[in-house]
Formats: sequence, C-alpha cells, structure tokens
Amino acid sequence: MASARLAIWTRGEGLDVTPLPGEAGVVLGHLHPMPGAPSGLSPLAGGDTAARDPDAAAQALLRAHWGRYVAILGEEATPPWVLRDPSGELECCRWTTREGVGVVASDLTAAPGWLRPPRLAHDWDAIALTLVAPAGATAVSLLDDVRIVPPGGLSPVHGEDRGRLAWDPARFCAPAALNDAAAAGELLARIDACVAAAVAPYARLLVDLSGGLDSSIVAGALAAGGAAGRVAQWVHRVDDRPEGDERAYARAVTDRLGAALTVVRKPPAPLTPEDFAELVPSFWPGLNGADAARDRDMARRLDACQAGAIVSGQGGDAVFYQMPTAWVASEEVRRREPAALGSRVLVDTARRLHKPVWSVYREARAALRRGAGLPKTAASLMPPALRDLAAHAVHPWEAAARDLPLARQLQICALANTHVVRGDCRRRRRGALVFPLAAQPILELCLSIPVATLAAGVQDRPFARAALAARLPDVVRRRRSKGSLTAYFSRLVAASRETLLPYLRDGCLAEAGLLDRAALERAFDPAHLIHGGRPNDVLNAAPVEAWVRYWQGRAPDSPRAPRRR
Repeated sequence: MASARLAIWTRGEGLDVTPLPGEAGVVLGHLHPMPGAPSGLSPLAGGDTAARDPDAAAQALLRAHWGRYVAILGEEATPPWVLRDPSGELECCRWTTREGVGVVASDLTAAPGWLRPPRLAHDWDAIALTLVAPAGATAVSLLDDVRIVPPGGLSPVHGEDRGRLAWDPARFCAPAALNDAAAAGELLARIDACVAAAVAPYARLLVDLSGGLDSSIVAGALAAGGAAGRVAQWVHRVDDRPEGDERAYARAVTDRLGAALTVVRKPPAPLTPEDFAELVPSFWPGLNGADAARDRDMARRLDACQAGAIVSGQGGDAVFYQMPTAWVASEEVRRREPAALGSRVLVDTARRLHKPVWSVYREARAALRRGAGLPKTAASLMPPALRDLAAHAVHPWEAAARDLPLARQLQICALANTHVVRGDCRRRRRGALVFPLAAQPILELCLSIPVATLAAGVQDRPFARAALAARLPDVVRRRRSKGSLTAYFSRLVAASRETLLPYLRDGCLAEAGLLDRAALERAFDPAHLIHGGRPNDVLNAAPVEAWVRYWQGRAPDSPRAPRRR
C-alpha cells in the first residue's frame, strides 16, 4: 500500500491492511470487536477530532477493537503516530532516517539499507538493564536511534518523544460493576470469543498442552468453538524425571476431547553458542528461543503439519493470578483490621501458603504500609555494584501501576513479564504464537475483578477454576500443584557447562564488566543449581551475549551510554 505520504511493506505475516474512516490512519494486522461494541470501524467514523488527534483516535480504536495489530494514526495534514495493541503480539520499533523519513518496523534487519537508522550504536546502559531484569526491559531499545513502542503505547513516528501509554492496565483496576456470578459468565464468554477470533486466520494449528490449568482452559474453548478439529497436534513435553511427568493431566484433556496426545520427550540437550547465534539479527535478544531443542522441534512441527500457529495458555498465570502471596489479603486486612484474622480470605490464603494465619495477616498488613513499587530481585550473574540497576528496569505498565496496592502491582508486573515470550524465536519465524488468554478483553475484565476474588483460595486461580469448571477434567480442576520447569532448566544449564561457561566467562559482557566471572562459575555448578541456583539467569545472559557479539561488528558503542570498562 502506498500514498504520497505513506508506504507499507509486509512480508510473510499475512497481515490485513485496513484504512481507518475519516482519514484517521491505517491498521496493520487483525482487528476484532470488543465485547458490546459494534463490528466494523464505525466508532472512528464521522469525527474530524479522531483524524486530527492521535489520542482520540487511539482511544476510539482501543474501546471498539482488540487484536494483533499496529496502527498508524493521523490524517494527511497531521504528524503520524503509532499505536501498538495491548497484547504486543506484533513487534514494533521506530526510527527517523537522516533524510527525515519516519520508519515503523517489526524487523529492523528487513528494512532496506537506505531506510536503516542513521547512527546505530550499542546502548550499554540498556544492555545492563536487560541482563539485570529482562522482563522489565522489554520496552527498552538496546540500540541508539531506535525506539521500541511498548504494548498499548502511543508514540510519534518522528522525533525523540518516547510517547505514552494509550492503554494503561491500571485504568481498569477499579472494582467491577458485575457480581461474582455475572463476572464468571462474562469471563467464559470472553475466553470463548477471544480464542475463536485469535485462531480464525489459521487453517491448521498446534496446541502446546502442558496439562496445567491455563492450557486446559484454552483446549476447552477450542472445542466449544468448533476449532478442535483444526488442531494437527496436541503437543505435550515430558521431562525425563518422574516429578516432571504430567502426561496424566494432559491426556485427561485430550481424552475429554476425543483427540490424540502427541508426547515429546525433553531430555536436556547441551546448548552451544551457535544455538544463540541463530537468533541475533533482531533489535532485541532472542530470549524466547533460549531452549533451542524445544524451539527447533516446534518450528519443525509447524512445517511438517503445515500449521500456521502455535496456541498456548501463556499469560493465564498472570491474568488469573496464580502468584502465591499474602498480599492478596491486604484489602481484607485494611477493611476489617484484626477481625480479618477469622475471615475465609486469610484462612484459605494461609492454607495455600502453608503459613500461620497470623503470619499472613502480618505480611498483608505490612504491604499496606509499603511505599511505591515492588521489591526487585536482580540477576545473580551481575557484579554486586550493578545489581541496584534492577530498580530501573521497570516496564511502562509497572510504572503506571505504582499507586495501586502491591498485590495488583504484582499482577501487572507479571502481565508485563509475558512480553518476553513474544520475542524472536525459531518457531515464531515459522508461524504465529497465539496467546488468547492475554487478549485485551480478558485482561480488562480480570483487572477489574478484586484480587481476593481472583486469588484468595486453597487452590491457585480459584475464580477462573470455578468459572470454567464445566470445561475441565476433574483431575485438572482439583489439581493443587503446578508443574515447574526450574529442575529441567537447571539440568539444561548443568549439561551446557562445557560450552556456555567459557562463552560467557570470556565474552563481551564479562569484558564490559556486566557479568561477574566468579558468579558465572557458581551458576554452572550442579550442586549450586540443585540447592538454589537460578538457571534462567544463564539462559537470559547467553542470548544477550550472542546479540552483543553480532551487533558489535556492525555498530559502535554509544557515546552517551558506553561500556562500563
């Protein structure tokens, strides 16, 4: 699509290009009507205000639609702005060329040479933030002259203005007008609608079926919407340890659907530097492809099955509030003070946490007195002097939620963390990654439901569990434990000691003073990994190392944010 002012190129994404009414702009991607909103783009029609004002156009679009899209807003006579949808399923960065041409892209390296950023340079401050707390840094560009538009962000196409959030999760955290029964019915309806719409563009699907609650909910919605017949494989990965075998839960789901379960063994295969080098030509490190064997396997399955997308329950943990914390009882404590000690909220929360009620009361009460912001845990591989940087690795959603109670801040931080798994990887290069539980309509509804309603119970995610009980096999619905990948990733890191330890110890990040060599030695020690290691710190550092090595030969250090030594 091209005009005197705008040119659009797409490649292999199958994206729709939809002009907005009233010359308000253009949308690239897939749009679906929000619950209760009319279909079509009529909310943007008939308004000179929307055409002239990007904020008005963005709000009109967000109220009326959700989906997987990037919108360029502004009429011919006004400066253009870019809106990235709240799910963040399409990458979005922007820059301005030397000739003053504004560029919005999902792939930095796909742009023609004459449209590339004029002064690409390593921003070592941003690289440090990505190492210390990657989930908080997904909206930070590691290259000078490139800006990342965060999910829900509205940013000018030209200039240094970083823009603002047009979709702010904190705005939806006012108490819902619905009672619990009505909210449960609405949740079921929105899940069905979002799953059906998200998979509609794809004739064949793969489903990542863990056997946990969230993927089971997605499987039930696929069946309810008649899409289960388009699933080429229901893929379940089995650890080679008995404690990692969750086949019984996953098979209960497929048995209920009358489908076959595809079981894939996942013994830890040693990682090599070449595994990470495959994903470096991007504007952000390929953390989403760090488990290279799994990533390759699913990419091959997409090709072999001629499937267009992988569907999973990613994001459900945060949306439905799986996180175990005494903070979920804070509102009950604030409202009832000592009388809360006998409340079901505190008693059930204490049972889930395996703590005395008085201890949960004390923690919940202390959360009421805290200042703004969640406590931060820095990556263990950073030198001690740099670990305070974690306080600065704050996602825009998290920053916007600073005035909310800590329990709600924790949920929004967890929602922001899901953007790490939307990044570049081998399977994403073969097809779409579809996470329908993180769709805007479901996010907005669950943010409006009180935290205690979502999370206070003997089991995790009690509200979603009850609302969707009829869709779940009993063995999944009653399950109290949650499968953990920590042991698998610990063994993966231990198996990769011979290849990854020298790669990181003698690499660019250690030379620049961002990785502590003694901490790296400890991180690969099997005994340390078993008793309290943090394997994800290694699996985050290796893609960043590969990314820096690739770009170091193509871009100098930033004069305003050079390496630290």
